[in-house]
Amino acid sequence: MKKTAWTLGALMLLPASAAFALGPVDLELEAVGWQSGISGETRSGGTVIDLKNDLGLDDKSLVFIRGRAHLTFLGNLYLGVTPLKYDATSTLNRTITYENKIFLASTPITTNVDLKTYDLGWTFSPLSIGILEAEIGANIKFINGNITVKNNTQTAQADFSAPVPMLKAVLRANGPFVSAEVDGMAIAYADNHLYDVTAQVKLNPLPFMYVAGGYRFIDLELTDGDKVASMKNKGPFLGIGVDF
Repeated sequence: MKKTAWTLGALMLLPASAAFALGPVDLELEAVGWQSGISGETRSGGTVIDLKNDLGLDDKSLVFIRGRAHLTFLGNLYLGVTPLKYDATSTLNRTITYENKIFLASTPITTNVDLKTYDLGWTFSPLSIGILEAEIGANIKFINGNITVKNNTQTAQADFSAPVPMLKAVLRANGPFVSAEVDGMAIAYADNHLYDVTAQVKLNPLPFMYVAGGYRFIDLELTDGDKVASMKNKGPFLGIGVDF
């Protein structure tokens, strides 16, 4: 899976590198507090395990960062960092097997989900009419992390790491003191898929500064041999950013 993902990613981002040249740059940087709900399943060499019902994971406040550089004549370069971190202590209501280790029913366990995602994207604008602007392009999402289940006597950890090439599209409407945008990325191949959509409204109370409110939805399924992570993260967010 990793070799195929790297090859697809290189082909998708080729237009950006082939056309590269310096020019005037507009920069945007945003920090966001996200109330992220979680649901999904994981498997590693045994039982299909529900993240909420079996492991007790619950919603959590997370922080993610995203940036955009508009390069004149070259389109838009996007960067993003999103840590997906959840933890819980619970008592199993059934016996499960993870990483070939057996955890018996009615025993306490501690679970940690620690997946970090890094985005590198490029788009160009085929449409700009009045206040409306549309962008299309490509993105590579680098995913690295693990899911760990442990009790007093043993620890089971499944590691996940892959670059995931994605198609990217952005729709934006700009007004004098307010703007709205939808940023979507998607890919599906073999037994893997990843969808990441962010919608937000920005208010500009001061020059070069804005506050934002919106909603983000991530749906991922990663398969690496007998290891599977299937997870949905969604919820509202508030952010603050600079744009100059």
